[in-house]
Amino acid sequence: MDATEDPPAVGPVNPFSPTAVARVPGGGGQATTVTTTAIRDVLAHLDHYLRSGDGGTVAVVGDYGTGKTHLAAELLAHTHRATGETVSAIYLDAPADTFLSLSRQFLGRLSRDAVRALVAEYRAESPAVTAPGSKLDGPAGAARLAERLRAELAPVTTDPSVGTVLAMLLDPTTEATAWDWLMGYPPGPALQAAGVPARADVESDAVATMGVLALLCGRRRERFVLVLDEIDKVLSAAGRPGDDTMARFSRLIEILASAGAFLAIAGLPDMLHLLSPDVRQRIGPIVRMSALNAQDVRDFIRRSQLRTSGQARLAPFTVETTEYLTNLTDGVPRRLIRLCYHLFQRAAQAETPVDHLMVREAVRVQFDLASRLDVAADVRRVLTQDGWSYQRDHLIGSLRDLPVDFWVPLEEQGAGCCVLLSESVLKSEEVDALNRRVVAIRAAAPDSEVILVVVGHLPADLAADLTETFSVEPIVYDPQSFPEDLSGSIKASLRRLEQALGADALTSVRTRVERIQRQQTNAQRSIERLSYQLDEIRGDLRHDRRGPGRRDHHPPDRPTAGAAVLPGPVARLFAEAIQALDQLTGFDRHLRDAFAPPGTEIRRAVEDAAPLRSGLRSRDVQRALGTSMVLRRLIEAFRDGVESWCEGHRRAPRPGDLDRLDRLCETYDGIAEYLPLFQLDVLGDLAVPGGGGQIEPPDRSRSWSEARSMFDGLSGRVRLLMVNA
Repeated sequence: MDATEDPPAVGPVNPFSPTAVARVPGGGGQATTVTTTAIRDVLAHLDHYLRSGDGGTVAVVGDYGTGKTHLAAELLAHTHRATGETVSAIYLDAPADTFLSLSRQFLGRLSRDAVRALVAEYRAESPAVTAPGSKLDGPAGAARLAERLRAELAPVTTDPSVGTVLAMLLDPTTEATAWDWLMGYPPGPALQAAGVPARADVESDAVATMGVLALLCGRRRERFVLVLDEIDKVLSAAGRPGDDTMARFSRLIEILASAGAFLAIAGLPDMLHLLSPDVRQRIGPIVRMSALNAQDVRDFIRRSQLRTSGQARLAPFTVETTEYLTNLTDGVPRRLIRLCYHLFQRAAQAETPVDHLMVREAVRVQFDLASRLDVAADVRRVLTQDGWSYQRDHLIGSLRDLPVDFWVPLEEQGAGCCVLLSESVLKSEEVDALNRRVVAIRAAAPDSEVILVVVGHLPADLAADLTETFSVEPIVYDPQSFPEDLSGSIKASLRRLEQALGADALTSVRTRVERIQRQQTNAQRSIERLSYQLDEIRGDLRHDRRGPGRRDHHPPDRPTAGAAVLPGPVARLFAEAIQALDQLTGFDRHLRDAFAPPGTEIRRAVEDAAPLRSGLRSRDVQRALGTSMVLRRLIEAFRDGVESWCEGHRRAPRPGDLDRLDRLCETYDGIAEYLPLFQLDVLGDLAVPGGGGQIEPPDRSRSWSEARSMFDGLSGRVRLLMVNA
């Protein structure tokens, strides 16, 4: 840039956080706070404690992004404002670990110097220790201090070692080993000489240590506030908490209450389900995080801009766009703040107010919401998999009418089911427009059902209004449940139409048979695509595993390739799975017998080929054989992938290596679950027993049940054997 050029214009400072992740720096909250019902309730309980000193526990529950950590920061800031920082207030972000880790974090937040100062101050104020003529230092003074501490700490612990160790903190020669003991480490020689034994239950003693220090802090400053954020991570660190975990958590609540402390625990709503009835009884009020309404959002925007620019203004937002924004995000604070950041940036760059289109685009980009094109593709997949015939963008009525997104016809002329796609419905005017469209569709096609799919957000009150007109509750798109929801709605709608039209039984049966045939054809195409993909995967794996030099010396289809690399139990597991599949289908055995080698009687060879010829006349058998071949190739490709992994990672695998093994197992499961394995049951007539002879139907059923359990659980058993190998 030349010296004569003007400097670039500097845009306004964005008052919103791009991540909207609350933090608690230095124990105080710096972010903008809107006083919601949840914040008001928790602060009321805190004020009562600060006035009365009645300790207890308050639980704060809410989903991700609802403001639990921000509320924790506000608790600490309010404590400092109300008491002039004369009350100790500590915030802990609970680790996904044990109570010992939580206690160590607690001690780290206090610091060794602070704990030592607490004990020194207690010694200076204790008349039993500072009696006239007595020495504060030396063994006698330490013994008197330890005895006094044991009496003082009796409400929270009866362990005499705690008083001894705290007294030894004041001696520079034993300070370090005493602090290590408080952190949960075994006692050093100096502590052992003082009679401190090794701990029998480190976890329970860690809980007691937290209560001891809370009591000392509270006695020094009369009050003590402790906030444990995301405490559910400790409770669910090893799955559902056991009796020991619940007993320690209950003890923590009891000890802190005995110490006269105010404990606030915050976590997800599932936290309450993790707690045992005994623990829940020890918790006082439960506060649930509340969503922001449109007025709260406007207050937040004004306060945020006041903090950064000195002006409490709403622009570039408007009252209407804040209403729209609140509806789209369900009032979840983290979503709102993130969107406010991006919308403020866009409005500043465009030098225009925030409008509805800008909000919709920001929501779609930032939260990766599906577009109408994405949802239309999902609708097509559901209709195809279920075997329905359908028409895209079908025109019902005159050319002046809008086409429906999907039309699923019945056999009867003019009857069918419509699927309409709509973006977020947030205004009564949008509800009226959809209702008018349904009326127009039914006027043009009286024998029709209409299903509405909302791609975005639909408030509960507007959903109720739409249900009255559509006669079917609208489906709000959710990637996880949408296929099942849409499939069920279409089936129910067409069934109602059949009953209303009085379709004869023969027509209904014919329609269902045609749909089943389409389903089977679609399934067969899927199997063929999977088979092709598996062939490519196997080829890539062999190429990567062998390399150019190895391919020159080994044939491409070495039958024992995996046996030389895989551990014996894993190789046998794959071999047993393939053997079980071959025995159940019997295809390879019958095929070999049909082309018997020279010397075998021609008549016997023809007889052995008869079951195969007979079975192949059935399309069901043909489909089942295709499925069995894909399953076999899947198992072989999985085996090749595990073999390739084993060549590089079988010795002392690192966590990243195990993640790759997990991905191989997940790939197998992800493909296997789409294979119609139930079709293999029709191959019973071709099945061959291990030792020859005829298989009776009950034995077939039992053999198939055992084999299917082998295919379904193959990845889990492979991973277990590989990790333990």
